[in-house]
Amino acid sequence: MRFLNLLPLLLFIAISCTPAENEPLTDYPNTHLLLDAIELQELLNSEDIFLIDARPEVTDSIIPGSVHFAAVSELTDPDHPVASFLIGPDLFQQKMRSIGLDNNDRVVVYDAGNSLASARLFYALDYYGFSNTSILNGGIQGWLNEELPLENSHITKETGSFRFDVQEAKSCDITYVMEAASDPNKIIFDARSADEYTGTDVRAERGGHIPNAVNLEWSNVLQPDGIPTFLPAQQIQDLYSSLGITPDKEVIPHCHTNVRGSHAYFTLRLMGYDSVRAYEGSWSEYGNFEGAEVQ
Repeated sequence: MRFLNLLPLLLFIAISCTPAENEPLTDYPNTHLLLDAIELQELLNSEDIFLIDARPEVTDSIIPGSVHFAAVSELTDPDHPVASFLIGPDLFQQKMRSIGLDNNDRVVVYDAGNSLASARLFYALDYYGFSNTSILNGGIQGWLNEELPLENSHITKETGSFRFDVQEAKSCDITYVMEAASDPNKIIFDARSADEYTGTDVRAERGGHIPNAVNLEWSNVLQPDGIPTFLPAQQIQDLYSSLGITPDKEVIPHCHTNVRGSHAYFTLRLMGYDSVRAYEGSWSEYGNFEGAEVQ
């Protein structure tokens, strides 16, 4: 009888001590890294923002106050033996100064919409020690969708004083990648297409993938229809978790030339992953390296 009297109390204690299920992500852990068009418009009206148009060519649909920097081509070292490899620190510093960048600026980058060019510049800035960069979600498409004002030319700023500070922990080389492939605490994140990953689409001397790499094409974190904005945070996390890409692991994103890999790098940072090392050489190096094991 005494036990029956205690039963409700025991049940209450059991329920109270049961861990609550994880709450769904309603926002990105590093939400400041991604702005929508309205947020950018408000910032342009209230703060001194360094706005960079990262598209390949100058057009007549330009967000007011933008400087132009064709990110993908400008960041490519034409003399490096690995195709599309990132330019070195001295040249990067020179180019950032030429567009007027200072180390204390707040940068917002936009492109045509899918954030590939923006993410490439985001990664370069991050690697070279500039940590105050955001991307415009949906790029110029997102801006146009809100019917916000446009200009027909970019601006020119005075030469800046940017100084690089290489962050070695944000990048890795092929030796590091080959060792990481068998390390359970590291995830090789292949952001190429499924056909490249399986070796159906061969773009180097050999096709296939790095041993134990997981594959999630870079564009799968974007809305499939309409303006290519990022999926909600929980959907991205569900994609990552299904592949074992979890925040407790060091994640090494790459693609063929680390442009799509830079997009994966940005998305991981947006999702709060603290330990991310881009493999700059990517498959352009790995697939042509004689001693590298391929699956």
